[in-house]
Amino acid sequence: MSLWQLMRMNRIAALAWGAAAILIAYSSLIVALGPKADASGWALALGFAVAAAYCVWQGWREWKGLEEASASGLKSFDDVKPPATPMSDFPGAWRGDPIPLETQIEQLKQAGLTLAPGRTMEELLSSWPREQYESDPYGLLLFMYGSEVEEEPWERFFCERGWDFDMECLTQAGDYVHAFERILAITGKPELVTAMSDTFRFDAEACEIRYTINGRERVLSAKVDNDWADYEAVAAFARDVETNIGDGRHFWGADNGQAVILFFLTDAEAAKVNALRSETLMRYATD
Repeated sequence: MSLWQLMRMNRIAALAWGAAAILIAYSSLIVALGPKADASGWALALGFAVAAAYCVWQGWREWKGLEEASASGLKSFDDVKPPATPMSDFPGAWRGDPIPLETQIEQLKQAGLTLAPGRTMEELLSSWPREQYESDPYGLLLFMYGSEVEEEPWERFFCERGWDFDMECLTQAGDYVHAFERILAITGKPELVTAMSDTFRFDAEACEIRYTINGRERVLSAKVDNDWADYEAVAAFARDVETNIGDGRHFWGADNGQAVILFFLTDAEAAKVNALRSETLMRYATD
């Protein structure tokens, strides 16, 4: 609240005290001029007069007080800022020295995550300044490895093995299909699943997701919760894909609020990523 706002509030209070003083003074006058059976009438009139004087005094204090404080240099509360909380104090925040972006890219490459063919550092820097990447090493870069270049043509992802899956993604039938296709894409085996369809609509309690994997038909039931994808249905699909690929890789996720950045990695690769930034990746869709 600014000083001016406080002054205005105090003047409103002063006017209220003034109105009270007028009413009480009027009452005192009525009693003083009216008939009185004994001296108690004069005492009552005097009491009203004293109360009116008190209200006048309080109103004067409210009216003048903040003006005098302002004249003496009192600062607005808007000018008094709370001490900033260092970013390093937040849970999970990076507490070490900045790490060059080039070093981060190379280290993630050693862990199995590389920039997709054609993607460049300049494209990364068009989304965030270098200082942001280097003060939040691996965290911001992994987020970008799940994202696409922020200009046309679209669908140019920075890493072929990652995808930032926003769970609040459903608007119409076919959106589950699109999400599952992106999940498949990061495995490198998009041909594994065919004949996908879904019956999502907002006015239903549940919908069906159908697909064929390695020649076997599957039907998943997904709860409808506005535009949120059903985690249990997504997790069931992810486990089905892991089982049918069967090469030791799993889906790993980095938390991103209402989204999760998915990667398809071996346990050893995930361990290398977590060695770079502790507890960044967690197994996704475990039983």
